Amino acid sequence: MKLFDNLPNLFYLGFYCPQSSDYFNKYSNTILELKNKKEDSINFFLKEIRNFLSDEDISIATVPPGKSTNQSSGIRDLAKQLVKSYSKFTDAVFCLERFKDSNGDRTMENHLKTIKIANSSVIKNKKVILIDDVLTTGNSIQACKKLLLEAGAKEIKVIVLGKTMRNVGDAHDRIDQEEEEEFLKETIDNLNLEYYWIRQCYEIEENSLKEEADNHHIAVDECYNDCYSCFDPDDMEELQKQHEIIDEIYDEKLSEIYKKQEEEYSCYEDQKIMSSKWYQHMVLEAHLVLEGDSSTCFSVDNPFIFYFKDW
Repeated sequence: MKLFDNLPNLFYLGFYCPQSSDYFNKYSNTILELKNKKEDSINFFLKEIRNFLSDEDISIATVPPGKSTNQSSGIRDLAKQLVKSYSKFTDAVFCLERFKDSNGDRTMENHLKTIKIANSSVIKNKKVILIDDVLTTGNSIQACKKLLLEAGAKEIKVIVLGKTMRNVGDAHDRIDQEEEEEFLKETIDNLNLEYYWIRQCYEIEENSLKEEADNHHIAVDECYNDCYSCFDPDDMEELQKQHEIIDEIYDEKLSEIYKKQEEEYSCYEDQKIMSSKWYQHMVLEAHLVLEGDSSTCFSVDNPFIFYFKDW
C-alpha cells in the first residue's frame, strides 16, 4: 500500500492501443468495456487500484466526459465504487463538471472553457486523486488539475487506466535497450556508500577494541612493577596469565566484530542481488503490460511508467 505522498504524480496502470491500430489488445478492450460501464471491467480496475491505495483523508475526483448532457461515465462509476471501498475517502467524483460540449477539441484552452468546479467544498484544502480512463494529449488532465488547484485543492496526484500507445514495438525496444548496470547505478551507489560507512564504523570499533586491550596490558604491567621490586617466577607466571586473559577477551570480542562484518557483507550482497532481480521483474512486467495481457497492470513502483509519459 502507498500513502498519497509516496504515489507518483502521474501513474497509469497500462497502455491503451486504439482499435484502429495493429496493437489493439485485451487490456485496451477492457478499458473500452469500462467506458461502456461493463461491471466486470469496473471490478477489474477497482481491484487493481485497491492494490496500492491506502485509506487516508483524500478526495477522489474524475475528469468529466466530453458531453455536457450526460455527466455519467464508466470512470465515474469506478471512482464511486472506489470511494465506497475506503472509509476516509471523500466523494468528489462529480466535482468537475462539463457545462459545454468539448466537440472533440482537445486543447487545454477548450477544456478550461468547457469545464467548471461544481462543488469546491469536497476538495478545498484536501489532497486529491484525479482519475481518468485514457491519457492521450494530457490536456484534459492538466486543465482539471488547474481548476482543482484554483478551487483550493492542496495537492493532486493522477491515476490513469491507460496511456495511449501507438507504437508498441518501439516501446519494447526502448525497454530492452536499457542497461541494468546504468539503470541501477544510483541504487548500487547508495548501497556501496552505505556499506562503506558500515565498514568505517567497524574499523573504528576494531581500533577502539585494540586500544582498550593495549591499555589493559599496560595497566597490568604497571601494577606488577609497582607491587614487586624483585624477580619472582610465580609472580611472573600470574602476570602472564593476566595478559593471556586480556588477549582472550580481545580475540573473543574481535571475533564478534568479524562475524557482524560478515553478516553485513552478506546482507550487502543480498541487496545487490535483490536489486537485480527487482529490475528483471520490472522489465518483464513492462513487456507484459505492453503486450496487453488483460490481467497485468503496472506496479506502482515500476520505473518504466516514467519512460513513456511524454510519448
